[in-house]
Amino acid sequence: MNQDKNTQVIYFVITGTLLAVVFFYFSRRILTPFFIAFALAYLLDPITDRLESLKISRTFAVFILMLGVFSLVIGTGLLIYPLLKLQAEHLIQNLPSYVLIIQGWIQPLFGLVDEPEKIQGILNNELLKVGELPLKAVSSITSILWSSVTGMFSFILLLANLVIIPVAMFYLLRDYDLINQKILNFIPSRYRERVLNLLTEINEMLASFVRGQLMVGFLMAGLYSIGLFFCGTPMSLFIGIFAGLASLIPYLGLVLGFIPAAILTFMQTEDWLLVFGVAGVFAMVQALEGMIITPRIVGEKIGLHPVAIMLAVLLGAEFFGIVGIIISVPVVAALNVVFTHGLKEYKSSSFYNS
Repeated sequence: MNQDKNTQVIYFVITGTLLAVVFFYFSRRILTPFFIAFALAYLLDPITDRLESLKISRTFAVFILMLGVFSLVIGTGLLIYPLLKLQAEHLIQNLPSYVLIIQGWIQPLFGLVDEPEKIQGILNNELLKVGELPLKAVSSITSILWSSVTGMFSFILLLANLVIIPVAMFYLLRDYDLINQKILNFIPSRYRERVLNLLTEINEMLASFVRGQLMVGFLMAGLYSIGLFFCGTPMSLFIGIFAGLASLIPYLGLVLGFIPAAILTFMQTEDWLLVFGVAGVFAMVQALEGMIITPRIVGEKIGLHPVAIMLAVLLGAEFFGIVGIIISVPVVAALNVVFTHGLKEYKSSSFYNS
């Protein structure tokens, strides 16, 4: 009888989970601001608890914290955007000289093939097309953004999101502990302690990874950007930020950051010493990350294979867009904890040991 009840509970949980995934998928556009607000509330809840422990009312603590966070984000954006724009303009101005450098690399190979003039003509046309790609990309992105904003529904949704995210974040952060308690009260008392232990372990895992790894990513982005700037790398700020944030997926930032940085540095300076300097920057930042930054901030590793993390990010982006990218790795980390507990239960069951 108990076994039948447990089977029914399992079926109920699986069915409910599938229905929730389907609901989230078809409602992802509307739910995006609420997911973002919840993610921000989750990240900032420990700081709010710390302020509340200083005898500051939680509502006032949330207000002060949100004001500081949004001011920091807006100020950082206003500081970084002009620098990114200046470096992008500089890169576009130097593209013709980069094309000539590439032609110089390939020129010695023409003597090894028949009809070198014809091949060189084709190559010149293709290189000119490559040189026009940044301008075409900028114009395409601009037109896409403009068309998305000019649509009445998209424009209204954009304005609504700008209001919904901070408002929802304020109330979620203010009532964070109360919401958790109410959700926990839905669980039958005989399972409550067990579920609470599981949720505590998941929270510790997420706290270690999400909050810690984001700090690691931003630190690495700053170190990469500074190091590449002194190496004379074009687009050093963009490559540094991209490589640092891509480091959320193990080794991805190293691969996707070093290759373009090395190529652009050599084409800009034609100095192998500076290319070795770029390699030194990435090696030093990786060493600092492995020996000092990650152990101090994150602690133990998340316990997921790099391929699993990459697959989670790609699947999240495919099905849920920006929300999927945000929540993919935390969801997989939580599922990993649940799977580990389920595996222990399975191995201790009579079915496995019989």
